[in-house]
Amino acid sequence: MTIGTLPFWTNPDAPRSGAIAPERAPETPPPPPLLCSVIIPVYNGAGFLARALDALAAQQLAPESFEIILVDDGSTDDTWQVVRNWQSAHSAWHVRMVAQQNRGQGAARNHGARLAQSPILLFTDADCVPVRGWAVAFLEALRGPSAPDAAMGTYTTKQDWRAPRFAQLEFEERYARMARHGAIDLIATYSAAYKRDVFLAAGGFDENLVENEDVEFSYRLSEAGRRMVFVPEAQVQHEHDLTWLDYANTKMGRGYWRTMVYRRHPGKAGKDSYTPQLLKLQVLLAPLALLGFVAAICTRNPRRLGSALPFLLTTVPLVRFGVQRRSPATFWAPFGSLVRALAFGAGIAQAFIALFTGKALRGRRAQIAAAAAGTAGDQAQPRKESREAL
Repeated sequence: MTIGTLPFWTNPDAPRSGAIAPERAPETPPPPPLLCSVIIPVYNGAGFLARALDALAAQQLAPESFEIILVDDGSTDDTWQVVRNWQSAHSAWHVRMVAQQNRGQGAARNHGARLAQSPILLFTDADCVPVRGWAVAFLEALRGPSAPDAAMGTYTTKQDWRAPRFAQLEFEERYARMARHGAIDLIATYSAAYKRDVFLAAGGFDENLVENEDVEFSYRLSEAGRRMVFVPEAQVQHEHDLTWLDYANTKMGRGYWRTMVYRRHPGKAGKDSYTPQLLKLQVLLAPLALLGFVAAICTRNPRRLGSALPFLLTTVPLVRFGVQRRSPATFWAPFGSLVRALAFGAGIAQAFIALFTGKALRGRRAQIAAAAAGTAGDQAQPRKESREAL
């Protein structure tokens, strides 16, 4: 049977005269949607950033299912070259690195969040090494229609020195406190997850804060009714401050910036899901304890130690917790608690002096704070990067 001059099964558009039809190239399936975006702020991270990237490459996720966004906060070392070298050996992973002027980790994280292309934001630090199940633990926690809006993971460490072991004991005590709550009101960004739409709708981190911007953002989310949970399986390994002096300096900064945060959220100064209530009492008792120790040494009179007894009693719960965990830092718990309380109290005092006198911060913190104050008004607007690669 024919229709006109062509068989009815003939395609009029087919090549004629015995020509072979060209093969149609198979359609390339669209890439799977990204499950999450891992955002890492970095400042002079050439010495340790590769470890974090290696850990992300070892996650229990396919390389094409997540992206890594590195935000360089004005590094002056070989951070960029380290990243280029790493990606040349790990081409299957999608890594994007952008640069900004040195304006602090809050601004860097906001920058990364604006660039992210997935519904879940995962944050960690450049000197952290996530365990293999880190990302999956967060994704499972934030899965489903009734999932929380944000989640926090944990620190671990392999260090054996006294100060870092005490710092880890301190963290673990706080984690045990958080685990007793169905919901939390504080998330630290060394191991954190947020729904991207919730993060952006809340305005992201306050770039005027040099530290504790994650605490302030958590309080803001909590006061807005957002639900946050604790995910202890989302672990990152970290090297804590190695010496007591470094530890004290860190705690002094925390005391300063936490005071600034409490000024904005006074209701959280009384209680939150992370801060031990005894710490606040220890800040008040620590100067008296220090005077007692000094007086006992100077006068060689042990009775002078009586003024330190109230403080020492407040350390009993941490000592008991250390014994239960068989922590090698248990013996140092009273001393570490005294260092922590004195440093935290010094930071609080510095904050009050700054608030009442308007005295500027010193050093690099002052520069970052000044830069943030000058650009905070356009926080929601994309900023022009000085360079972008990878």
